Amino acid sequence: MPAHTAIPTRPLGRSGLQVSQVALGCSGFWGNHRFAESAAERIVRRALERGVNLFDTGHNYSAFNAEPRLGRILQRAYASHPRDGLVISSKAGTLTGQAGISGAEHRDFSPANIERSCAASLRNLHCDHLDIFQLHGIGLHELSDELLTALERMRRNGMFRLLGINTHTGAIMQHIADHPTLFDVALIDYNVLQQDREPLIAAMHAAGIGVLAGTVLAQGHLLPARVRLPRLADAWYLARAWLKPSSRQLMRSARALQKAVAGVHSQLPGQTAFAYVLQNPGIASGVLGTTRVGNLDQILDTRVDALQPDERARLVAAFQRAGSSPSQ
Repeated sequence: MPAHTAIPTRPLGRSGLQVSQVALGCSGFWGNHRFAESAAERIVRRALERGVNLFDTGHNYSAFNAEPRLGRILQRAYASHPRDGLVISSKAGTLTGQAGISGAEHRDFSPANIERSCAASLRNLHCDHLDIFQLHGIGLHELSDELLTALERMRRNGMFRLLGINTHTGAIMQHIADHPTLFDVALIDYNVLQQDREPLIAAMHAAGIGVLAGTVLAQGHLLPARVRLPRLADAWYLARAWLKPSSRQLMRSARALQKAVAGVHSQLPGQTAFAYVLQNPGIASGVLGTTRVGNLDQILDTRVDALQPDERARLVAAFQRAGSSPSQ
């Protein structure tokens, strides 16, 4: 196996935590019962070896299998990678068990359910606390005083350290930038297709909020098609691309930008996509989900400074020519 360097860390907003500039997203087919846990464990172990310290999951991901799977794997890894060196993030609020493909979302942000969900996450992940506890897709009208009071009590009781929000809605991002005491961390969708997010990212960063970028590869739509033997995981992701409305929007929006990313030759397209996001000083970490160790290594080998100003300018121009974004 070729030698690789450990990846850099970055400050997570005002929290005092340092997080790896690439995080591992533990969801999707990675957590699926049909994907062998031994294979899922190889990915986590490789991430740990390379210096990844941020692991993001959710209580409902992969039909409720991803979170306990991550817990089992990390518990086996603690001997060589102690818990206190890791930043473990999970989510609550969305009750739909198959978050990866389609179907109406069922949500419950009642204080009782949120506390129950956090307690279940602690059991699943074999933790005495979560480093980041995120409200998954909450709307402004659901941020009640009762819920905020319950969350503050949960924090005081040691259930979590940082309160986060996972949102894809620009109006909510602006609200949390304007009210910086609400949340410590925001996980948002951001990639070269969504350059319109950048003023919001700057505003949240200026407010001291740690910003994590998800969908950096636009669910794979920024990558050129490759000829390879199909796997069950490939069929799952292809089904998501066609069945989930937001994934179809990403697929449509990616056509022009995919060519622009492929036209940058300083490194591979996936690395270029991550370099673009990580050159944004407001981004603490980009989240990668994968079922292939080789893909993980490739992204962890991203050289952020390899994307030159003229190359970045071409990506910006391609976005401006495209004239549309999948952002909400």
